[in-house]
Amino acid sequence: MHPDFSILFFSISQSVVRFYVLFTILLIYTRLSYGKTSSPEECARDCRDNEEPKDCYYRFHIEFYTTVGPACNYTAFLDQCIIGDGFEKTLIPINRQLPGPLIKVCVNDRIIVDVENAALGNEVTLHWHGIFQNGYQYYDGVPYVTQCPIPSSTTFRYDFEVKNSGTHFYHSHISTHMLDGQYGGLIVRDPPSKDPHYQLFDKDEIIIFLSDWMHELSVERYPGWYRHDLGQIAKNILINGLGQARDPIDITKGQITNGLLTEFTVRKGERHRIRLINSFTTVCLAELRIEQHELVVIAQDGANVKPKPVDKIVTAAGERVDFILTANQDVDSYWIQVLGLGECNETRRVQQFAILQYEGGPTTPTRPQPSYADGENAKGVTYNPLESTCDANNMDVCVNQLEGIDVDPDLLNVEPDERHILPFWFFNYTQYGDRILFGSNTYRTFFDVNDFSQLISTFNEIAYESPASTLLTDPRSYRTVCKKNVQNSCTEPCTCAQVINTKLNNIVELIIYDAVPVEDLHHPFHLHGYEFNVFTIGQFLPSRNISRADIDKAIEQHTERLQNGEYENPPGKDTVKIPMGGYAIIRFKANNPGWWLLHCHFTWHHITGMELVIHVGDRNDLPPVPYGFPECSNWTPALHILNIFYSNF
Repeated sequence: MHPDFSILFFSISQSVVRFYVLFTILLIYTRLSYGKTSSPEECARDCRDNEEPKDCYYRFHIEFYTTVGPACNYTAFLDQCIIGDGFEKTLIPINRQLPGPLIKVCVNDRIIVDVENAALGNEVTLHWHGIFQNGYQYYDGVPYVTQCPIPSSTTFRYDFEVKNSGTHFYHSHISTHMLDGQYGGLIVRDPPSKDPHYQLFDKDEIIIFLSDWMHELSVERYPGWYRHDLGQIAKNILINGLGQARDPIDITKGQITNGLLTEFTVRKGERHRIRLINSFTTVCLAELRIEQHELVVIAQDGANVKPKPVDKIVTAAGERVDFILTANQDVDSYWIQVLGLGECNETRRVQQFAILQYEGGPTTPTRPQPSYADGENAKGVTYNPLESTCDANNMDVCVNQLEGIDVDPDLLNVEPDERHILPFWFFNYTQYGDRILFGSNTYRTFFDVNDFSQLISTFNEIAYESPASTLLTDPRSYRTVCKKNVQNSCTEPCTCAQVINTKLNNIVELIIYDAVPVEDLHHPFHLHGYEFNVFTIGQFLPSRNISRADIDKAIEQHTERLQNGEYENPPGKDTVKIPMGGYAIIRFKANNPGWWLLHCHFTWHHITGMELVIHVGDRNDLPPVPYGFPECSNWTPALHILNIFYSNF
């Protein structure tokens, strides 16, 4: 054998051996790390003290599908029949279910989800809303922040331990696809010794999952219709994927679709822990009440609070509330009524119903279905009211008035390590004619609203623009990050990937405020990777534009309250509703390194710029990038390189 060939053969042999050694190590590691995986049914168990955590495996298949489709014709396939509100439409659900498959586990379990994207021509990511992902930062599910989008015809594995319990959910973080059915419940329960409310309920089985609904695929409403049916107001509300609708063409006809109502069964005398999840995407809020029953709030966004009885619960997109319902009324059936608030109240007065049925009682309530006006005028205490006028003269309960449990005392320091003042507002292209939006060779982001205006959303004076590669794993993405003082060097609206750099373990205070309020619009802001504590929620009435001097005054009052020790265990949350023309002051300890999104949870707002990234810690604070983790970026090689390439053929 020629010496050169011997060297080449030896080199190839070494490479082959190295490959098989590496492959064997990875195979052994995979088997050891996963061990025996448990089914969804095995993981949805009663959590016990000192039990071994489970590895819980789920397979999610995403495809284009239709409501009231052919599966609904066959009794054997009703598990694949999606009814919605009885109106036929296209959607992109998970496993042909609405909501998607329920994930119910115990704290410290491992969740493994293989997401198969069979929706040709569409990208996918899933965000696990409420899960901190400390140690598992690569699986937060934010496109171009923590991962590349999952292309069609490929599978991506999410793999993380759940270290914080509570009522959470998962949903799409791509475009408007959340509205098309990509969402589901994620319930993480504590063992009895870790649950401060364990003695307050007998059963923990009922989940009320609220979602808004349109009668077309959501992308048809982005950037939005302009000649008719303007805006993005929800056509309907679904409760656990079901509901009825009025005639979609002419609501005055009063015709009802053949949709079904969700039914929840209870036994007289039982105390139920009910988990309420709001997965709305449009600007509507939801008010829930259960006829003749008191609701005792015990947790918000997975954070336990001291019990507080209320009669009605208002939630915005991304918020969750746990409450105790005691079945202490006559054996009967009772209406669960959900009203759409904000824009859903202005014209369509959108509402939906479910039924709370006592065992042995009639299948439907003996009283007529209440009207929207009946629900609107119902008396009682409201949790999380639209207006933040929760004081000694008002019976209503604002989220910051609940008392948290086990609050970190460092959060009560008079001065935080960092303070960031973050206004949000809309830049209205229409006010400046058509030059900015439709100028030559400019293709700016916008969405249409119901007054014929075209808007882009801003947060901290900037409209967020996604990089082409992930901020968490790819330094190439840093080229799109906003430079310092960018507001002084660009033409409005400023667009770039806005990042706030934060030191690990700092106490961070955020003041988020509605600088230019829009009538009946209350924005929910969600922080990934953290639970923050809500100190103050305020509102300037009558509604007006908020100045920096207004916010400085609010900070001064907030500081005085800290100095006087007036805050008692400010409650935790991960999503907070900013009242129209108002503000919220929140704090968190930056003890979870990573790149974490902070954004308005109304889909049309955050995909047009109302978001930014909080970067906590340094690269060496993060776990290693998973082996083979997907990469993505621009590919624009120099033309002369391409010419050389093609000349070789």
